Amino acid sequence: LWKVYRVGEVAVNALSGVSLGVRRGEFVALMGPSGAGKTTLLNMIGGLDRPTSGTIYVKGLELSSLNERELTEFRLKEVGFVFQLYNLIPVLTALENVQLPTIPAGLPRDESRRRAIRLLERVGLGDRLHHRPSELSGGEQQRVAIARALINDPSILLADEITGNVDTPTAHRILDLIGELVEERGLTVIAATHDPEVTKVAPRIVRMRDGRIIGDEA
Repeated sequence: LWKVYRVGEVAVNALSGVSLGVRRGEFVALMGPSGAGKTTLLNMIGGLDRPTSGTIYVKGLELSSLNERELTEFRLKEVGFVFQLYNLIPVLTALENVQLPTIPAGLPRDESRRRAIRLLERVGLGDRLHHRPSELSGGEQQRVAIARALINDPSILLADEITGNVDTPTAHRILDLIGELVEERGLTVIAATHDPEVTKVAPRIVRMRDGRIIGDEA
């Protein structure tokens, strides 16, 4: 994969010939400094951005061949995103934020509510269902974002700095949860991170620098 951004007259290579294969049920940590291309690669895999050149296959689908409607359907059904800044809606409660992706997916309201409550309980927020983001700590907001990413039962979880804004005990809890989901559901997890704690639990570490993969190790 190659991705070139134009900043005025300057061409910035965000990805420079990246080739990566990930098996179902793998937990992969993308490690590297800021600007290494980790977030760009996540966005490509999740269908949020298109490469300048190269091909992406996810579960047999060639993403570059899909139109915007098909990409939207792919994201709804197959991919859960956990963004670095959570992207929670401030005026909605934790429960409502988690339910949000089920609206375009067409999930019945009762089932949406049941799933959301079950997930929030799973991440330890069963007593915070009706709190808005401003009433939650950073770690609690992160866990709401994880529950929201899982609400449509995706096959792939893409996480950008999943432990970047939380304390160490919360980071351990989040990583334990991710590990459980990989084992229970066969969930594929690709997590971009600076956090060495993630490398202690992720069975595979892919190291990036300057838009290239420079290491791939167990």
